[in-house]
This record gives sequence, C-alpha cells and structure tokens, in this order.
Amino acid sequence: MNFNLKMFFVRKNRIILLFCFSCLFRLISYSQVKYSYRFNPEQGMVKETEQPFRKEICLNGTWQIMPVYTKDTTDDLPATFAWDSTRIRIPSPWNVNGFTNTKGSDFVTFPSYPKRWDDAPVAIMKKDFSLPADWNGQRFFLHFDAVAGKAIYYLNGRKIGENFDIFLPYELDVTKYVNPKGTNELMVKVMASKLFDKQGKYGRRPYVSGSFWGTYISGIWQDVYLLAKPNVYISDVYINPQVISNELKVDVTVRNETSSEQKISLNEEIRKWINLAGNSVNDAPVENNKLDNKVALQLSNENNISIPANSSYTISLTQQVNQKLENWTPDNPNLYGLVLHLQTDGKNIDAKYQRFGWRQFSFDKDTLLLNGKPFHLKGDSWHFMGVPEMTRRYAWAWFSTLKKANGNAVRLHAQPYPHFFLDVADEMGICVLDESGLWASDAGPDMTSDTYWQNSETQIHHLVLRDRNHPSVFGWSVCNETEPIVHNVFHAPDSTAQSLIHEINTWVKIAKELDPSRAWISGDGETMFKTDLPTIVGHYGDVNSMKEWSSQGKPWGIGEQGMAYYGTPLQVSKYNGNRAFESQQGRMEGLAKEAYQLIPEQRKLGASYSSVFNLVWIKAFGIRHKRYNQTNHHKRRRIFYPF
Repeated sequence: MNFNLKMFFVRKNRIILLFCFSCLFRLISYSQVKYSYRFNPEQGMVKETEQPFRKEICLNGTWQIMPVYTKDTTDDLPATFAWDSTRIRIPSPWNVNGFTNTKGSDFVTFPSYPKRWDDAPVAIMKKDFSLPADWNGQRFFLHFDAVAGKAIYYLNGRKIGENFDIFLPYELDVTKYVNPKGTNELMVKVMASKLFDKQGKYGRRPYVSGSFWGTYISGIWQDVYLLAKPNVYISDVYINPQVISNELKVDVTVRNETSSEQKISLNEEIRKWINLAGNSVNDAPVENNKLDNKVALQLSNENNISIPANSSYTISLTQQVNQKLENWTPDNPNLYGLVLHLQTDGKNIDAKYQRFGWRQFSFDKDTLLLNGKPFHLKGDSWHFMGVPEMTRRYAWAWFSTLKKANGNAVRLHAQPYPHFFLDVADEMGICVLDESGLWASDAGPDMTSDTYWQNSETQIHHLVLRDRNHPSVFGWSVCNETEPIVHNVFHAPDSTAQSLIHEINTWVKIAKELDPSRAWISGDGETMFKTDLPTIVGHYGDVNSMKEWSSQGKPWGIGEQGMAYYGTPLQVSKYNGNRAFESQQGRMEGLAKEAYQLIPEQRKLGASYSSVFNLVWIKAFGIRHKRYNQTNHHKRRRIFYPF
C-alpha cells in the first residue's frame, strides 16, 4: 500500500482544525442567549394625547466619556478634553460593573466598559443633538430621570444648572441656551457622591444616598430627554380622589413664560384606560394601552382665566363622581386618563395627560381603609439591585410572584425606585409604600450636618411631587432605621435625638402639605422616639414588641421580620432541621416555614401592614398545612393564605 505521510498529517490537521472550529461554534452557541424582546418596554414621556403640542427626543444611547482619575470637585470643565476610545451607553453608571464585585454575584452588565473606569471618581459625558425644524417657537427642556453624584450641566459651553440627588428627576429650561438651527453640545460633569463624604462624630454623608446601589454608583443611570412645550403650558396636575365624599379634586398649574398676561380656558375630560398588552410572560409587561372613546366623566370647563406674565397660576376643580368611575382595588385596578386642553382664543395650545385611579386610602382610628372599607396590606420589600431591575419586566415578574403568594403590597425599600415600578403597580393592583432614600442602616448619614437635613427635606418634597398621582401608592415611608442608629449605634446625646425627631416631624409635615389625599405616613423601624408619624411600623420585634406597637392607637404594621436576609443554615434549621444545611433551596424552605408562622402573629394583633423580609427571596415555596389537601396546590404555595 502506498502511504503519503505528508498528506496524512495535512488531512489530520484539517480534521483537528475542523473539530476545534466545531467545538468553538458549539461553545459560543451554548454560552450565548439572545433575548429578542425589548429590555424595558415602556413608552416615552410625551403621550399620544399630548401631541402635537408637546414633543420629545430621547437622548439615550452612546455618549462620549472622559473619565477623570483625580478628585476634582470643582464645577469647571478642563481646558482640553481626552475622550475615551470606548463610548458609554446612557443610561448606565460608568462604574456599574464594580457593583457587588467579589461579593458573590456577577453584575458585569456592560462588559465593554474598561475596568479602569471603576477607579474614576469623576467623569464628563458628552452628547450632540439638533432640533427638528417644527420645534420653532416652543420652549425647550432637558429632563434627566436620575443622575448619581453631583452633576454640573453645560450646554454649548455654558453652565446651565447643577443637581445632587441620586434618585429623582431634574428638569431645566434651556430655551435661551439652545442653538435652534445647528448642532448643540450637551456636557454633564458628574462627581461621585463619595467625594463629599466627611467623617463626623455621627456619620459621614451630607447627601441622601439610599442603600447598596445608591451608595456605590456614579453617572447618568436613568433616561434623558429633550422636551418641547408651548410658551403657555400646564406645568403640574394633582389629582385628589375623595371616594368617601364622592368628590374628585384636581389642581392644575399653568405656567405663562411670555412677557404679557394671557387669557386661557381649560377643558377637561376623563376616559377609561384600557390595557392592550398581551398575556404571555414576554408581552404582559409591555406598556401598550389606549383611552376609551367614551367619556366617563366630564369636568366643568374653566374660561377666561388670567395668567400674569412670567408666572404660574393654579386652578382648583371639584367634580361629583356619582358612580361614573369604577373603584381602583388590588383585585380590580381600574385606571382612568385625565386629558386637559389649554386654549386661547378658542384654539388649543397645550394638552396634558395624567393617569389616575378612583380610590382613597384613609384611617378609622387604628384601622386602614380602602374606599371606606377595612383593608389589610400583605407586603414584601427588597433593596434595589441595579441593572437587572431597570425594566418593567422585573417589576411585572416581582409583582406577579407576590400575587401568587396572595400578597397585595410592596415597600419599595431604601430609595425612590424608577417611576415604571409604580406604573406597573398601578396596572397590576399592587399597593405601594413609597420610601425615600433616607436609609441609615449603615450609620452613614451625617446626623449633625445641616446640609444633610436640607437635602433630606428636598428629597421628601420631590418624591411626593413625583409619585402622588399613582393610585397604587397607599402611603409614604419617609425614612428607614434612623432612630435605632442614633440611639443604639451612635449612642448620640439627647440633642442629636431631638434634632432627628424635629426632622422626622418636618418630613411628615411636607408629605401632608403636598399630598393631603393620603393618611399613611410612616418611618420603617422608627419605634424608639415619640414623633408626629401617624403610624407605627416595626422591625424584627418579638411578640412583646408587636403587642407594644399595636397598643398605641395608630394603624401599625411590620416592615421587616424574619431571617431571610441574615439567617445561617444553623439558625434556619430550627424550622426544617438538617434540610437547611443541604442547599440554598433547603435554607429557603426553612425561611418560608418561619414566615408562615410570623404572619399569623402579626394578623392576630391587628396589623394593617403584614410583611416579612424578603418574600422575593423566599419565592413562596410550597408549605404544607394540615388544612390543605394534596390537590389544593395553589393554596399551599401562598405565604399569606388564608390571612
């Protein structure tokens, strides 16, 4: 037999090479999962009913970035710019990949970002934009949903504003700075919040940070828009549903940016909101809706109202409802759209849309009422953990899980969450305890800093203004565990405690003034000092603690209880023995059993808000109970059933 050794090795190498390519292809195909649906399926800021009077350009996308590796806390821009070869995708913090690094989880959500960005305490980001031709004659606004750190804003080389709030929107009128016919250069210089830490006797942070996510991130982490509005426009709408007295109250604020007095008329109508989203796991979270063609309620028109030059004027409306609107409840979360039209000389010049629900949360002594009837909240809560939660899909999944566990409420814990969490809660019938970023559990806030107290009041103010029209919001949680930190960690003198009490009372006053429609204002875990809080919400108490909280003549509840956050297998084994040591699954099953024992104790003592911490961890594992049979699966899985 003739044997060509050279040809043998050539063919062998080809086979090996082909095999390697085959393996590589299989490895790539198995290691990649492409999700073909939109990550966060929400609509823009300007709704269809507001067009063509209002317009928008979303400025999300790739921006240039210049990381600065020195602790530059000045407002100034550098004389020359050295833009990084890698562009940043807005919205995202530039240090996002370092979040929880080496702490057990992989949060590398933007793998293209250089590792060196994590070490930059400052960054300058740039985006160019041009105005469409049909935007002539309008006013222009830049809107940032949230920027983490102290932000300085420049447009075409001129400083136009600054803001230092990690979680809430910042909007500024840029009309006089915009080039309407050419390219506009927007720059945002952001200084990491931690640059402003200064260790004092009782804390180090003069700003409101929230918890894990807020204390770490830096940069533009929520949406950015350029908006166009008329020169006379509706600047604010507040809807106050008074179901018990059959009255719908609406405050409409009109802004006149012209140099002369304007005579305006206001027309208002309410239509039922219809959800057009599908039912599948991919389609249900999509923001897809319309308003019914039929007018459900017509408010009385307001005519010949004079708005002075360069000023604002608020118009107050009251309308009897007379059963023309269906109640919003967790079981039937009916929603409506209020459409307002502003007119001059009989011509529409602006339109404003505001969604709402016809519902009222109130108190009868120590009992919480929904639409005049006693109502029990069965809730969950958890810290915000970054990019995986930056989508309506996460909110929908969380709230769906909660409903399957027979829950109906959630505390958005330790920071103001992105607004779409509240949108989804409105649509799904989840009651929200809306919490500020005044989280003190790491002993970080500087309790002796006047700047911190000023910033805290500003945050409560802005939080209430942002969220007060959401029917899902049953109350405001103005702070979390500030009293235990002052008393048990700082061991601060009475003067510091009195300062905290004064601030808590101020936060309560701000919430009441801006939103008289809600009775519930609480501080989670704030049970040590006597304050003006109209509720009691305890943390991690035993039966004796719960008896004390329930005896104070106020609606009360539990914000955090149970071992889900901290329990070791040894601690959890009290509930399910060696199973707790076998796996995380076994540990979670034990935690679920503990939760099932805690809830009846809360209910027995009349808690208006029952909760464990955190059901989103526990995942409502199947819990056997002597009252359940083998076929009653849906009941076995419900932590809150039958309470």
